Amino acid sequence: MTKHIIEILSYVMKEIKENSFDEIDMQFIMDILAEQGFSDEDISSAMYWIMNHGENIDRLVQGSPDGVPKPVWRLLNERENDAISPSAFSYLFHLRELGLLSDDAMEKIIERATTLQLSQLDVEEMQDLIAAVVLDFENSASNGYFQFTATRLPH
Repeated sequence: MTKHIIEILSYVMKEIKENSFDEIDMQFIMDILAEQGFSDEDISSAMYWIMNHGENIDRLVQGSPDGVPKPVWRLLNERENDAISPSAFSYLFHLRELGLLSDDAMEKIIERATTLQLSQLDVEEMQDLIAAVVLDFENSASNGYFQFTATRLPH
């Protein structure tokens, strides 16, 4: 479920970035997402997150001058490189470029991936970790909003 919310957020943020925010028809986007098989619950959760994180959208709409991408600010050290696959690290940068992840959130995700002591987290596993940080499971779980279960444990 939570991976789907990240996919929805990524799609919506991409649409906002590529179009004028004033021209975005959120109902149309929600209809497209429903046609793509996303559940009403996941779509609603993603829209709720967007409505409560307007600063991300404002930052995205303002963008950087001349469409210059944010510079790469971080390389993985050896331990982090062992914990995170190149495709998962690339996925993190993609979400950062879309404005879904701040530098602080990205650093938190890298730290948690390393702490898990798993080898080479792939994109799917990274999505779980991203969801935990972006959707703020620590605070939301105590309120019963999300359930996170580990799909892979260290040996």
